[in-house]
Amino acid sequence: TSGGIKIYPRLRATVPEREFVQETISSGVPEIDELLHGGIERGTTTIISGPSGVGKTTIGIQFMKEAAGRGERSVVYTFEESEDNLINRCESINIPVKSMINTSMLSVVPEEFAQLVRKDVDSNSSKIVMIDSTSGYKLSLRGEDPVSHLHALAKYMTRMGVTVILINEVENISGDLKVTDIGISYLADNIVFLRYFETSGELLKSIGVLKKRLSDFEKSIRELCITQYGIRVGPPLKNIRGILSGTPERIKNGDNNQD
Repeated sequence: TSGGIKIYPRLRATVPEREFVQETISSGVPEIDELLHGGIERGTTTIISGPSGVGKTTIGIQFMKEAAGRGERSVVYTFEESEDNLINRCESINIPVKSMINTSMLSVVPEEFAQLVRKDVDSNSSKIVMIDSTSGYKLSLRGEDPVSHLHALAKYMTRMGVTVILINEVENISGDLKVTDIGISYLADNIVFLRYFETSGELLKSIGVLKKRLSDFEKSIRELCITQYGIRVGPPLKNIRGILSGTPERIKNGDNNQD
């Protein structure tokens, strides 16, 4: 820098664990909470995975909206879009990100990273940290192994009682379900997947839970809609099968495979 050389040590996963209240954090969307049997637990790591434009960041910000309502601060480290774009996109679907920023309940940090995470956790008492996205974070490392960095980062934050949300974009819009492209599924206590599916000539979105380490979860897949009024999640899609394989088909009445 203009003031000299600064060297930052890597975050280590072996820091002493901070005491925090073990509780479940609601998304504020009843159907998503039903899928997760109440929500995600404080101090866990959640991967929200899906193709481009399916709503991953929106689902993550929804948890932060609820945190702001409880008076808890959150921070988003975004490698994919500008702060203005994120604000405008969220405001258009009734998530008041601008108000959350103005009241210091949310901080959006574009592109920069490193020791900012530790500062937010230690000094600003951030309760939820979202990295958007893992692929953007990988590019910022300029060839270094992203898995070891994310492992140390996630473990450090969860030991501090911080709830971690990792936004993971997969390349394939259809086809067999693939949670991540860089092999970080093992980091997650919770995995929420979002998928596109086509039916009757219309492209729709779906949401489901693949993994939840600390409790059971709903095994069904539901339709996801992101509207100007917010996030809407429908009932279980019991009349459609094959969404995870990328070849959905409607189940006819009397089909022996129907639940």
